[in-house]
Formats: sequence, structure tokens, C-alpha cells
Amino acid sequence: MIRNNIHTILTGTLRNLKLSSDKLNINPPNNEDFGDFTTNIALQLAKTEKKNPMELAKTIVEAIKTDDIIEKVEILKPGFINVWISKNVLLKNLSESSQNIFSFKEYHLGKNKKVIVEYAHPNTHKLFHIGHLRNITTGETIARLLEVTGNTVIRANYQGDVGLHIAKTLWAAPTALDELGKEKINSMTIREKISLLGNAYVKGSEAYETSPEAKKEIIEINKQIYNQDGRIMPLYEQTRAWSLEYFDEKYERIGTTFDKKYFESQMAERSIELIEELVKKNILEKSDGAIIFNGEGHGVYTRVFLNKEGYPTYEGKELPLAEKETTDFGEVDKIIHVVTEEQTSFFATTFKVEELTDSKRYTDKQKHLKYGWVHLKGGKMSSRKGNVVEGEWLLDEAKKQIIKDYESTEEVAEKLAIAAVKYSFLKSGLQGDVYFDMKDATTLQGDSGPYLVYTYVRCKSVLNKSEDANNVISIKAEESFSLNTEELAVMRALIKYPEVVQESAQNFAPNYLCLYLYDLSQKYNLFYQKNSILKADNENEKNLRLAITQATAHVLKHGLNLLGIETVEKM
Repeated sequence: MIRNNIHTILTGTLRNLKLSSDKLNINPPNNEDFGDFTTNIALQLAKTEKKNPMELAKTIVEAIKTDDIIEKVEILKPGFINVWISKNVLLKNLSESSQNIFSFKEYHLGKNKKVIVEYAHPNTHKLFHIGHLRNITTGETIARLLEVTGNTVIRANYQGDVGLHIAKTLWAAPTALDELGKEKINSMTIREKISLLGNAYVKGSEAYETSPEAKKEIIEINKQIYNQDGRIMPLYEQTRAWSLEYFDEKYERIGTTFDKKYFESQMAERSIELIEELVKKNILEKSDGAIIFNGEGHGVYTRVFLNKEGYPTYEGKELPLAEKETTDFGEVDKIIHVVTEEQTSFFATTFKVEELTDSKRYTDKQKHLKYGWVHLKGGKMSSRKGNVVEGEWLLDEAKKQIIKDYESTEEVAEKLAIAAVKYSFLKSGLQGDVYFDMKDATTLQGDSGPYLVYTYVRCKSVLNKSEDANNVISIKAEESFSLNTEELAVMRALIKYPEVVQESAQNFAPNYLCLYLYDLSQKYNLFYQKNSILKADNENEKNLRLAITQATAHVLKHGLNLLGIETVEKM
């Protein structure tokens, strides 16, 4: 990558001057008028070298050799060194990018280059809400970024298919099913069946909170599910199958598949065995009828692993899940759990218990990748109150907005709707909450997924009108070009694509890539507005601008794919 090349040159220069390069950092300047990269190394070294930073910067700059990589170097007060990439390098990269040739620096989390990304995590018998949509969008993009930087990625999904929420649903479901009748139920769509379960869950939740008798019955149903009691299992298995079919539809719609699906129900028996073993090893301890991990002295929270009723908690069932995830695919370097920030203490405790169980197997092997909530106009979603915001609803509303505003076909509108929602979730960064605004998400005039797709379509439209489009790749770095401001701006952006991808993977930060693609789109659209492409003054100029157009199209398509967004050829 070009940044590495510049870093190597500057390191060699400092070494020749017998100056330390330990604190050498180079970054793009905030103002692009100040070059492609800037470093404050003169300011860093001025104190130890007992020199004026401007004088030291001058000494360094005079020692830097401008060559095929560096075109010029300048000093900016109070001692910054600004570097410009040579036009030959830009042209060479343009030629490669226009041929869809990209080279990404590998980034690994361990020697095996094998990572599990665990995401989605829906609970059966509940609706697929916009929080799930953000979770899957995040997990899929992280998986793709790690793959493109040289890792083998296993996509895993740990789904909750036991718990009190299911008992509440199954308490109320029989009445609704009896009222409809078997024939009517068989004719219902999967979405209608899930809506039925959603209504049952609301009724069951209300009964649980207001009726002592209903609460007792729901607790009994919960025990029956855990014990796989024949009285409840036919209804449980039928409704569970509905949920899994419903989830599979959502995964397919938003373009994700899983290599392994784990279920909470698979963990209960083994978790009890593991908990008993850890009690014997004095890692877990009995407390007031339950079994807990005492977090004091370990810097984590005390949490229950087996409750007073003898059932494993979420913490308890995490133990066999970790056991399976570190076995099913051989040795892995990292397991990345994409889960909301609220579960920070949960993971801190379970990770610690796992490390104490088997240090070699678990230490530094797990990561909690946190992300924030999604808001529309209110507070948190709550399916218990019946006002859950469905992920499918959000996609459908975005699709309607796009059809209304741009008269798109159903197929195009579907892809643009997914682009709108996914990009809105990813561009803000993972840590903060997302405040989704439909107009902002679907606009073609600003920082949105559809705007990036629109820029790609614009590039393709230009190329399709050109008889020479297939010959754009013939551009050569040694040809003489007089590059104007807009051409240079796009070319300087294009050359930084591989390092942005690498930084996005390394920092688990898809928002870096979002910002880059938006910046590239803005630069290309300005270039498009100010320069004639197909009617350029001469063939060399025309070929150059077609190359810029084709390279931009390739980068946008590749980058959007990493974000889990499909492009379209026409809008």
C-alpha cells in the first residue's frame, strides 16, 4: 500500500540522518491542499534533538529523495512535513484499478488466520426487529472485511430457542390456534404465523405480570420446555419451526448465510455438567441455592450460572457454546461476538470463567464487538409492549419511499432499500446509537447508500456509451498527461482504497469504509460535472477520464459489496 511505501522512505531518511523513527506516523492531512500524507515527526523529535521543529523539518525534507513515488515534499508551520504522491504512481494505480485489480494487505488475529464471527442471535417465537437488522448488517460486514484481508471466516449464529419468553407465547398460543382451526393455520403465510405468535407473546406477558395463576402456569410451561415434556413439545416444535423459517427468509433478503447455527436448547445438558465440574475446581461456588461466579478479585461482576430452580442461566449456557465453537472448526484465533453494549458485563464474566477453566484454550480468544441501539422516534424497542419495530417493516418502508421518489422498479427499489438501511447503520460507527431518518437514508443528494449506488450507475452509464470502454485498461503510467484538479482528486482517492479497507478490518470500523466511499463519490461527481469525458479534447484525455470512471465504478462496487450492499446497473 502507498502509505507503507511512504513510511519506508521516511524511515530510511531518518535512519540516514541518525534520527529515531519510533514515533513516525503518517496520515492523510485534514486539508487535501496540504498533500496526500503528513507527518509531525519533526515536532516529535524537536525536544529530544534540542532543535527548532521548523529547522529539523527542513533538514529531513532536504534529505528526502523525490523519485517515482514521491513527487514533492513541503513544510508547514510549526513543523509538519507534507508529502505528495507522484503522478506516475497515481497513473499506475489507476491502470490497475480500472482493470479491477486490487491488492489488500493481510490482517490476521492469529497464526491460524481463522475467525468465527457470531452474529444475528434472534430469539424464536419473537419478531425480527430493527436491532437484529443492525446486528446482521454489522456482523456480515465485519466478516467480509476480515475475509478480504486474508482470513478464513466462519459465520455463526447463536439463537435463543428456550426461555420464559417462549413459555409466555405458548401459554397464549393454543387459544388463538384453536380459534383459527388447523385448515386456516395451514393456509397462512409464514409472516401471518409469526404475527400470531407475536400477539400471543404480548398476551402471555400481560398475563404473567397481572395474574398469579397465569404466572404459575407459564413457569410450569417453561419447565416443560427445558425438560422436553411431551405435553408441550409438539406445540413447541411446530412454532419453533415457524420461527426458523421466518428467520431464514430475513437472512436471505439481506444477503447473509451462516456456516453454523447454534441453539440455546442444545446447551442446557452440557452446561450443567460443566458447571458441576467448575464447582469441584472451585471456579464456581454455591450461593443461596444457586451456583455463581464470584467476580471479586477478578475485576468482573458476580453472576449466576445455575439458578435456584436448577436451570442454567445464559451465563451457564455460554460455557458449552464456547466449548463447541473452539472445537467444531479446529483451532480458531478469535471468536467475535457481535452483541449490544448492554452485555459488556455478561461477556467480561463469562470470558473470565472460560479463561480460568482452560487458559490455553480461551485466553485472548474471544472478543465482544459492541454496537448501539437503533431509534426511530422513540425510546428502545419493546416487543413485550407490542410496539416492536420490525426489520422487515423498515426495509419495506424504505422500498416504498424509493419507488415513490424515484419511480424505481421493484427489483431496483429492493436493492436500494437494503442499501439505504445498511449504510445508515454502518456509517455512524458501531459504538453510538443510530437515529434512523427515512428521508436522509434514501436521498440521492447526500451521504446515503442510494447515493453511492447512483454514483456507480452514473459511471456505468458513461462507460456503456463509450465505444472504447473495453479499451480503457490500455492506459499506461508512462504516458504524458496534464492532470487537472478534479482528475487528481479522484486519482488520489482511488489509490487509498486498499489501506482504507485494511484499516476498516483492523479497527472493526465499517464507518471508515463508508466515509471513504462517500468521499470518492463526491469527488467523482464533481469531476463528472466539470469535465467532458466522451467528448474530451483528445484520445489520451478521453482514455484517462474513462479510466477514472471505470476505476471508480470498480472501487464502488467492490467497497459496497464489503458493506453487504448490491449495486444495480440502472436506476
